[in-house]
Amino acid sequence: MRIIKTQQDLVVLRLAVTLPVELLLQVEEYLLQLRDEQKEKEATEFRLVGRGYIVVLEAGDNIRELGNMGLDHENGGLLGSHPEYVEILDVGDGLQTYKVAILYDNDYLMTFFTQAGAHDEEVEKYIPLAPGQVNPPFPLLPIHNS
Repeated sequence: MRIIKTQQDLVVLRLAVTLPVELLLQVEEYLLQLRDEQKEKEATEFRLVGRGYIVVLEAGDNIRELGNMGLDHENGGLLGSHPEYVEILDVGDGLQTYKVAILYDNDYLMTFFTQAGAHDEEVEKYIPLAPGQVNPPFPLLPIHNS
């Protein structure tokens, strides 16, 4: 699991060569989009502290226990969350990345990136989308009026 709050965090990840470059480019593009959307242009380096941040999940990470991200085991971790949106991004060379955005409150949005196929079958079924679509990951249930 890699936590990204600044552009410098991405530089460190590139130097470590632990994640595919294509995935890091998607994360960087998103970080720059968030920076550009800020109303107040800060004189210092842009930081995601206090607004939520970006988490890159890797193969072997336990996505059912992300208590340090506010998604504890009792509620199913990422699988028990209710995302604002989920995307499947084509990152080139036949690779895809999941982007899952979870709004904790009106001001705090956590965004999780992970490579498609890096986790178990339940995770792969959790996000049944075609590339590029943005949809809720769960089928909508009918409303029963009593």
